[in-house]
Amino acid sequence: MGITKVLSGAALGTILSISSLTSAHAAVIHKDGAAQAKVETKQEASVSIAKAKEAALKNCSCKGAVQSAQMKKINGTYVYVVNILDVKGMQHTVNVNCDSGKVVKHQIEKKQQFISKTGAEKIALKNCKGTVKSAELKTENNVMVYVVQVSGQDGKLHTIHINCKNSKIVKHDIKDNQRYMTRTKAESFALSHCKGAVKSSEMKKENGVSVYVVSIFGQDGKLHTLHMDGKSGKVLKEEVQKKQVLIASEKAHSIALSHCSGTVKSSEMKKENGVYMYIVKIAAQNHMVQTVKVNAENGTICK
Repeated sequence: MGITKVLSGAALGTILSISSLTSAHAAVIHKDGAAQAKVETKQEASVSIAKAKEAALKNCSCKGAVQSAQMKKINGTYVYVVNILDVKGMQHTVNVNCDSGKVVKHQIEKKQQFISKTGAEKIALKNCKGTVKSAELKTENNVMVYVVQVSGQDGKLHTIHINCKNSKIVKHDIKDNQRYMTRTKAESFALSHCKGAVKSSEMKKENGVSVYVVSIFGQDGKLHTLHMDGKSGKVLKEEVQKKQVLIASEKAHSIALSHCSGTVKSSEMKKENGVYMYIVKIAAQNHMVQTVKVNAENGTICK
């Protein structure tokens, strides 16, 4: 009975020893397995996510921005799945091998679901007249947006954030921009170069330079189109239409003097109520100054 107990105790000790060894061995095996797993993970991620994004962007035919990037196991191989939105509004899914850094797959969505860079610039210019200084595709608050900077005709710098998905303006910042003239100042510069009345004016980009294109009905009766540097106001180019579209100032003076005798003191062309006319001031024989308005299109006296 006692022997049986001793043997049972010895057996129990043996079992405990074996159990302890087994646990220790299992711990070693578990530790080695963890180390091995770490080595494998390190091997799987030998290419950084930043490098994978770079490779994916380089593989796209046009510029764009990364929407998302994550590591996945596909067909037994670890790859980075990088989603890119390009400036044409197309989505790309690029798979980059985690070990070699090579692009193993590149798919492009057939249907355009986002606005293009050109579309974003048009939206910005519709909201703010001027010229586009820059346009960049970015991720803001997990939303893809175009950040478009416009040198406005008001002489200010506008930064407009446009949602790429729904085309809505989500933000519009305005700062003083001393580098460019206002539209009003540009028109004033143009009229000092060519006397007449402004027909139209707008800011454009020509050969990479922001310019004001101001069209003026000159006092010679011809249409003058001036291209002026948006910063300095310097006239870069002037185009004069050969055909006379309005009566010249001399003709207007003659018509005014036939209506009121005297001497022309001054005259200028203006647009009033949608009509271009000459405002002629005449020093009459009675020493009174008379103002005569002559329609610049047909030469009739305006009341």
